[in-house]
Amino acid sequence: MKRQRDFLEITETKLNGVVQYSHGITRIYKMTVENWPRHFTNAYLILDGAVTLVDVGYEGANSSAFLERGFNTVAVEFGEGVKLSDVENIVITHGHGDHFGLLSYEKLKGRRVYMHPLDTHVLTNHGKSYADWMEGQLRLVREAGSDATPENLGNPEWCIHPGDYEIVAVTDGQQIINGYKIHHCPGHSLGHICLGVGQFLLLGDHILSSTTPHQTPKSNWGGAGLEVYLDSLGRASTMEYKLGLPAHENIIYSIAGRAQEIEAFHHERLRELTEICTEEKNLEEVTSTYYAFHPEFIQGDFGEELTGSNKVMALEEIKAHLEYLLERDGIAATGVETGVPRYQSRRIWSGNE
Repeated sequence: MKRQRDFLEITETKLNGVVQYSHGITRIYKMTVENWPRHFTNAYLILDGAVTLVDVGYEGANSSAFLERGFNTVAVEFGEGVKLSDVENIVITHGHGDHFGLLSYEKLKGRRVYMHPLDTHVLTNHGKSYADWMEGQLRLVREAGSDATPENLGNPEWCIHPGDYEIVAVTDGQQIINGYKIHHCPGHSLGHICLGVGQFLLLGDHILSSTTPHQTPKSNWGGAGLEVYLDSLGRASTMEYKLGLPAHENIIYSIAGRAQEIEAFHHERLRELTEICTEEKNLEEVTSTYYAFHPEFIQGDFGEELTGSNKVMALEEIKAHLEYLLERDGIAATGVETGVPRYQSRRIWSGNE
């Protein structure tokens, strides 16, 4: 299937599950990698004289087979003749396992890996990063007054060894490879980057087509906080790229439009939370009440009930919003000295404040 996006001057072609986006000499191939059942990452292969892979997916049972199959489609059906062994560069948008985990695959080793230094610790010292992450989740559960039990959603034994990769630290505004531009967009993680390639912006998890990217409290492990995310979101919406290529879900044809939708979603959530907190509640109670009103937000890859790590992620999401409200005097916290603070509204949130 081939379509010409006339208003974008971009050609979009789909063959055997791989999509080619072409503009000038730049061809970008979206290849879907299965991380675990019903969870996928979009890995992007950039061909423009260099051979660059952006995100690789998780080290799941079928992940390498999905990636190999994608390369075979690019080589044979699109006629590129490129193989996995031809990859010169790998860009990791951020330090979450479903984006970097497949770096354990032997056939990827030996490449240059570009990543923001605020997230590279998950590669260079994964054991400690994993332990810090688990401790942060346990601390959050205790503070929430919850009985949720974090589950193992990562691999504490995952590691790369010195010499496996040449890790190249990147900074905001830096140009790499063939002039690709680094945009540091913290929020979903501290070191999250987007990558500008010609008319395309590779978004990682910064902006997704239907999901609002997960937020963690800045007071917890790896958290940048909602304020930082919304600031990054605003900056991304002003960038002059024609097509957004996210690491999950579908392509975004209006980056600014989708950014505005996500911002509006968060402000509506802030308003609802101030309504929920008109009577004093702890984090567990606020979270349970919110998701009782919105079960559609928990009917996803972790199941339909707010339990286990699904519950912990919900606690993270809500606390990130409560922190935002606390800093703006939208709510007050009492009982902080007990270790299980309770939250009460000072006013109903009125929108983009």
